[in-house]
Amino acid sequence: MNFNEDITDFKDLSINGPDLREKLFTYLRHWKWVVFSVVFCMVLAFLYVRLTTPLYKIETDLLIKDDKGSFGGSKDLLQDLDLFSSDKIVDNEIQILRSKTIVEKVIKSLGLETSYYATKGVRKRQQYGNLPFNVELISPSSDLDFTYSNKISVRLVNNKEAEVNNKRVLINHPVQTDLGLILITLNPTWRGPFDRLLDIKFHPLAALEEEYIQKLKIDPVSKQASVLIITIEDPIPELGKDFLNEIVKEYNNAAIDDKNIVASNTLNFINGRLEVISQGLKDVEKRVEQYKTGNGIADIDKQSQILLQGVGDNDTELNKVVVQLDVLKNVEDYLSKNNNQPSALPSMYGIDDVSLLGLVNQLGDVQLKRLSLLQTVPETNPIIASYDDQINALKPAISKSVENLKGNLLTTRKQLEAKDNQFEGDVKRVPAKERGLLDVMRQQHLQDTLYMYLLQKREENQMRLASEVADSRTIDKAWSTALPVKPVKPVVYFIFFIIGVLVPVGIIYLRNLLNFKISRRQDIENATNAPLIAEISHSEDVGELLVVNRPRSMVAEQIRALRTNLQFVVPEVAQKVLLFTSSISGEGKSFISLNLGASLAMSEKKVIILELDLRKPKLHIGLGIDNTIGLSNYLIGKVTYKQILKQVPQQDNYFIIPSGPIPPNPAELLVNGQIRNLIEELKKDFDFIILDAPPVGLVTDAQILGLYADATMFIVRHDYTAKSQIYLIDELYKNNKFPHLNIIMNSIDEKKGYGYGYGYGYGYGYGYGYGGYYVEDAPKRKSMFGKMFGTKMKKSK
Repeated sequence: MNFNEDITDFKDLSINGPDLREKLFTYLRHWKWVVFSVVFCMVLAFLYVRLTTPLYKIETDLLIKDDKGSFGGSKDLLQDLDLFSSDKIVDNEIQILRSKTIVEKVIKSLGLETSYYATKGVRKRQQYGNLPFNVELISPSSDLDFTYSNKISVRLVNNKEAEVNNKRVLINHPVQTDLGLILITLNPTWRGPFDRLLDIKFHPLAALEEEYIQKLKIDPVSKQASVLIITIEDPIPELGKDFLNEIVKEYNNAAIDDKNIVASNTLNFINGRLEVISQGLKDVEKRVEQYKTGNGIADIDKQSQILLQGVGDNDTELNKVVVQLDVLKNVEDYLSKNNNQPSALPSMYGIDDVSLLGLVNQLGDVQLKRLSLLQTVPETNPIIASYDDQINALKPAISKSVENLKGNLLTTRKQLEAKDNQFEGDVKRVPAKERGLLDVMRQQHLQDTLYMYLLQKREENQMRLASEVADSRTIDKAWSTALPVKPVKPVVYFIFFIIGVLVPVGIIYLRNLLNFKISRRQDIENATNAPLIAEISHSEDVGELLVVNRPRSMVAEQIRALRTNLQFVVPEVAQKVLLFTSSISGEGKSFISLNLGASLAMSEKKVIILELDLRKPKLHIGLGIDNTIGLSNYLIGKVTYKQILKQVPQQDNYFIIPSGPIPPNPAELLVNGQIRNLIEELKKDFDFIILDAPPVGLVTDAQILGLYADATMFIVRHDYTAKSQIYLIDELYKNNKFPHLNIIMNSIDEKKGYGYGYGYGYGYGYGYGYGGYYVEDAPKRKSMFGKMFGTKMKKSK
């Protein structure tokens, strides 16, 4: 088994081993940037926490009742009409709670249009409650734009004077300022000092409404429950609690006001009827009195009493029918006017038709819901249209029901009137005086019965108005969290810590992802099975023969390691020809080939290097050798090789044949057979022949020369050769385009992140004896403190 197979087997065994270490080292070598980024982000997190105004969560719980309201459990007029049902839709109540009408009332009630700020630490903090004075903007100036820069400073001097922007003014007197006309009033409960300075800021009502509507969160506990959780986040817990409590209060007041509208209309109707009936009762009582006085009647007999009772009962029934017909006429008038206001809905007292009562009740309920919803949404809303459709459907049904009931009542009235005529016939049999008395007393009894009935209903309605409550109940008054909910310090610090880690790691990852150059050994091993025989470090030294000028440098030792490994690449004595090429120019093949030849010459080997890059020769320039004649002259048969053979300066046993003048047809010269003769002649006189060929990726010269080589050294350069070029090497290796193809990685710069794995397995490498073995060139080691701040640790003797 040759060395190439050994290396391939070793690579297959270790290719998966160092991968994780290499990836980890890619990031660990930049640990100082990670630490700096984390520290910087933690400082930002600290400043964010210190400068951000903390927000507290304030919450209150509200139960929306959905049971029918009734008074005392009695079947009174209002309960019969079902005017106070609280069968509410939770979503509608949420919109009412967040409506601008209610929020505006709360803002004005709490005086939130004016904000007070005091400087504490590095920021201004809003103040609420226990203020020394109150400021009201009576008339804003025309150019007031309500920005924070438009504010005034107010300091209370005493209980009669204050300073506005360092100008003394009187309290309780209007003062003209740049913001407009203001009024300062003293807080009677203030017991603090008089020299407290506050900045005053005025807010436009519309913007303040939008701000609080956005901050107000209302959510039901569940889909089946009618309990609402109302929350708000505010930097001042007391302000948030007052705001939520006031919201609930205004909501309840609005609900009670809506219910009282219908009750008030019913009460007005009853009072109107009582006035009419009261006057009629007075007139009939006066007629009874006058009749008895004029006819000298003190009493009537038992027969008259029975007849009177029958007549009275019949008249009562007839009067009820008349009242019901009157109510039905009011309903017809209401329907004909096409009025959708629930306040105009006529009273239905006296009507006992369940179907009609249900329809009228449903109409009133829909109109109330529509009126309530109009407080929060425009008439163009689809829900309003839905309610309008329901109203339009209910009115014809009510009209039909009224028509049917009216027909029944008219029939009943005819029957009662016929019966009344029968009673009148009976009355005619009574003596004339008693008959006259019976007539006037019958009218008195009728008016008295109806009057008492209406008095009873009025009292019930007044008691309802006096005891009316809202259809909601506060479960928990507004309460605040003990600690701020924003910002949450642990979360903020954690997020900034993650950002501090991810930013440099992400930059490193993207940089590596976008790097199309060879940056580590693994890039080569993943792309080709060709063996990597040596790794040469980057050197800042000037000069071509580095192994001669700096024999104890790291690069010189690595060249010697390459020289040692040649016995495995070309183990036979007869294998003397080494071809050096690369994919593109600038990868260092001339440098490696020249220094390897010098290293071989140091080991008492006779070595010659041929400058075969006939297009762009460089070796003779670096060595300072005359290039007047050379290989190009030999290939055209003008000179012998000994005429162009020259000694390499500074190194014995080392010779060079320069390229000579640049020919117009280099490829044709290499295939004319002269290069074969030259190599055969050189094999007789030299131990090693090094062919410095052109890049294989640009011209075909290297492939032509590969026919005469015993081994090929393909040079790639760290952070220079493209990764795609490795696939070209793999194709050449698989197709045996070059004999014994091996790869040498050149100019490895540890500062650019070559990572783990550099140099292991091939004799010498970075990290073996570094700082102790290469005494001449080893840099001084740095302490941990020195690595952070750039100071060097003194080398121990």
